Parts: sequence; structure tokens; C-alpha cells
Amino acid sequence: MISAYFDDSGTHGTSDVVIVAGILGSEGRLRGLESHWKRRLANPIDGMRPSLKRFHMTECHNSTGEYAGWSRTETDYLCHLLRKEIVDSGVSAYGVATSRKDWDELVTGPMKDIMGTAEGFCIRNCFVRAVMWADRNSYDPEMRFVFDNRPSPVIRDAAAVYDAYRRFVENRNIAGVSFENSTDTVLLQAADMIAWEMYQHAKDVLADGNNFPPRRQSFRDLAREIKFDGQIADRDSIKEMWDQLWSKKDPVELDQIATHFRMFDPENPDYSHLVKEVQKDE
Repeated sequence: MISAYFDDSGTHGTSDVVIVAGILGSEGRLRGLESHWKRRLANPIDGMRPSLKRFHMTECHNSTGEYAGWSRTETDYLCHLLRKEIVDSGVSAYGVATSRKDWDELVTGPMKDIMGTAEGFCIRNCFVRAVMWADRNSYDPEMRFVFDNRPSPVIRDAAAVYDAYRRFVENRNIAGVSFENSTDTVLLQAADMIAWEMYQHAKDVLADGNNFPPRRQSFRDLAREIKFDGQIADRDSIKEMWDQLWSKKDPVELDQIATHFRMFDPENPDYSHLVKEVQKDE
């Protein structure tokens, strides 16, 4: 089975940038990464610090929580070791970011029901790009998605997207979606590192325009050493998405799709209202 683990960054209300990013890989590659990751947490920086319950990039970078009292040298070294585990495992990565302000200004009404909130858009793209990645890189027909725990409206929206993919993607069995705790699900901690790194890069790009090469050496290393696909939606690309993908569709069809995503019940999925009735000639 192919699995994709995604974490969010910038989804708190005050952030200018929203991102969802993570890792994708075969069962064997992910199992190997999980084993090595746990070993690093049990014996951080070669035993110089007590074992850790969980890796959390923001806490590590800021020396808070379990990392209180750690020096910058220590936190940077731990991150270096964990990045190397990601690289050596052979997994791939994907991330998508957007400007919250531009999204909220441009995507309103039925557009928002279809394309989602800024976070919902990112989750939609994770499904799209992960399936594309699996089609290019694996013959394994089954794929599952794991996201870090989110508030219930986000989970409901993701369930609507998942259910649509499960029913209508023909060449792949979308076998499950779940929202889990990163303390228990170790691979979400690796997704957290990817999301944090891309979040820093996306902030630079959306503030200053195309920023190449990326400012952070750690992000440059990740982007160079693993298969890393990333997208950043600025104001122009948000407009372009609507103009190219949705604006030319039948308004009745758009209204049906918008209603579906707005009203979808994960416990009782119903697609009957999306089917146009065909009037037979008498």
C-alpha cells in the first residue's frame, strides 16, 4: 500500500500563509523511516539529551516544550539527523501553500464551497498530487491518507473530498483517510518537519516574489536530495485556477457541486443530487 502523511502549518488565524505538506512512500520505505525516527528520539543527539516523546519542529526550533534549555547547536544538529533519515529512507514529499488574505478576498460564495477555505484548498491539492505521484511511481493499486488532527469542520470537508476520490478515481483504490495524533503516529512528525520548512519558504516567496534559490539551507537540501514537489498559490494563480477550471462550467452544475460540498454528510454520503435528470421524449 502507498501511504501519504500530511501536516499543516500556518492554519492558526493570524498567519498570512496556509500550508499542508508531507511525505509519500511505499509501506517498506515508510516503515524503515518510522523505525529510524523512533531510534533518534529514544537517543537524541547521541544520548546527550533525554529521550523525546515527540518531535515537533516549532518547539525544537524555539527550544520550548521538551527542548527547553537546548542550545541552537543542539536543536540544529537533531534536525540535521532527522532530515538525513527522511532523505535516506527514499520517501518523496509534496507541499502546497497559499496566501490566506488573497484566498479569503477572492474565493467567496459558491467558489468557496467548491474550492474550500485556504486550508481546504491545500488538502484538496494533497489528494490530487498524491494520486498523481502514485500513478507515476508505483504499481500498487491501494493508497491511504493520514492527516494530523484538525477541527471537525476541516475533517468533514476532507471527508467529502476523500469520498469523491474513493468513488470516482478509476485506476486507484483510495483505501482510507484518517486524522491522527502525531505523538502516536510517528510519520506525522516527519510530515511536520516538511511542512515547517516549506512554510518558511512560502512566506519568503509570497512576501518577496519568486525566491530562488530558497534562503534556508535546510530547505535547499531537502528539495535537492528527495523528490519534492511544491506549489505556492499567489493572488494571480488563485484567479487563474477559477478562470481555467470552473468559470466556464454550467452554472447549474456549479451550484450542484457547491451544494454537495456544503451539505455533505460523511456518515450518509449522497450523490444523487449531482445527477441531472434526463427527460425522455414521450
